[in-house]
Amino acid sequence: MSEPEAGPVALWFRRAAGRAILGPYLRLVQATSRVVYDPPDFWSRVEANWPVIISSWHGQSNLGYASFPWPERFAIMVSTHPDGQIAAGLAQGFGFSVVAGSGASERQRHGTGGVAAFRQMLRQLAAGRSTIATGDVPPVPGRQVSRGLVAMARRSGRPIFAIAIASSRRRVLERVWDRMQFNFPFSRIGFVGEGPFYMTDAGVSDDAYAEQLHDALDRVLSKAFAIADGTST
Repeated sequence: MSEPEAGPVALWFRRAAGRAILGPYLRLVQATSRVVYDPPDFWSRVEANWPVIISSWHGQSNLGYASFPWPERFAIMVSTHPDGQIAAGLAQGFGFSVVAGSGASERQRHGTGGVAAFRQMLRQLAAGRSTIATGDVPPVPGRQVSRGLVAMARRSGRPIFAIAIASSRRRVLERVWDRMQFNFPFSRIGFVGEGPFYMTDAGVSDDAYAEQLHDALDRVLSKAFAIADGTST
């Protein structure tokens, strides 16, 4: 099953909506909120291991577009799905480079552009630019870590950092496959990161590394919610 296609006008409209509507909205959320980073020196740790692979659960880190320093030093993978073009416009509006493609899944094996995107992400890392990719592959529920992400870390030799961002004023769409989070202004924002996770040991299986990353992504998301809600200990 291939991803649905949209005409050039529809794609332009989606990218424009991401850049001109969602971008300013996320800047408003960020500007009217207090961001708590855990750990406080997270970006220093990232820079000390540069270039890196940043990963989050799908739909759970939309505020990342407004929270990343040096966006021009990152390349982000976005789906070629028409809805992914909204994210592409949003990312470009903040200064990120965009790599078009997504991983394959049992429900969606063709037309994802995943192989070409994987190679391009490896080239970005080799050139010294950090990359951003979701840990799970749409449209599979249950938050299953993509083996392609593990392969990217293994092949490139670069570490993964797991992140999650949550706001105190939010709505989570529980019935949507990725439990997408909408963030509202005048919030407390928890930005949590964990890593680095190097995945270069030939004696460790891809499944074992995927489980390690799965647990880290769950931990940072849970902690981001706790910080946002004021229940963190």
